[in-house]
Amino acid sequence: MTRGRPRDPDLERRVFDAVIEVYAETGWAGFTLDAVARRARVGRAALYSRWSGKAALLVQALEVRSPLPVPVDTGTVRGDLTELARQLLDGYTGPAGLVTLRAAMEARVHPELLAGLTQTLNTSRLLAAREIVRRGIARGELPVGTPTTLLLELVTGAVLSHVLFAPAGPRDPAYADVVVDAALRAVRP
Repeated sequence: MTRGRPRDPDLERRVFDAVIEVYAETGWAGFTLDAVARRARVGRAALYSRWSGKAALLVQALEVRSPLPVPVDTGTVRGDLTELARQLLDGYTGPAGLVTLRAAMEARVHPELLAGLTQTLNTSRLLAAREIVRRGIARGELPVGTPTTLLLELVTGAVLSHVLFAPAGPRDPAYADVVVDAALRAVRP
C-alpha cells in the first residue's frame, strides 16, 4: 500500500518553467519559493520535499535549462565557429539564456550561490569552443599558435554584446557569418 498522493510526473517541468520565469522577472532579490509555487501551481511542501531551499532549486533549474552548445563538427573551422555563434545567439535570446546571463552577473555579487554553476557552464562552453580551434589547427585552417582564447572571445564576446545591446527583434541570420569572418581575419597572419 502506498501512502499519500502519487508523484506528479509533470511537476518538475512546471517548477523549472516557473523558476525561469520568476527569476527572469525578479532576480535573486525577489526570487522566493512562494512565488515559484504559485506560478507552478504546486504547494510549497512539494518544493521543500525535493529541494533544500531556493538556492538549490534555482541552481538545479539553471543546470537543466541553461543553453549549452551542442557539439559541432561541420568539417571547417569557419563552419564550426559560425554554428557555435548561432547556437549562442539562439540560446541567449530565449528565456533560459537571459536567466543564465542574469545568474552570471549575480554570481559576482553572490558568489557563494551561483559561482559553481557559472563555472560549470563556462567550462562546458569553453571546452567545446577550444575543440573547434584545436581541430582547425590540426586541419591546417589555422596556424599553430593561434591565440585560442582571443579567437573565442572575439566570437562569443561579439555574440554576447549583440544579445545585450542590439534592439530586440528578429536576429539577422547572417550576423554569425560576419562575426566569425571578422574574428578569423583578426587571428590569421
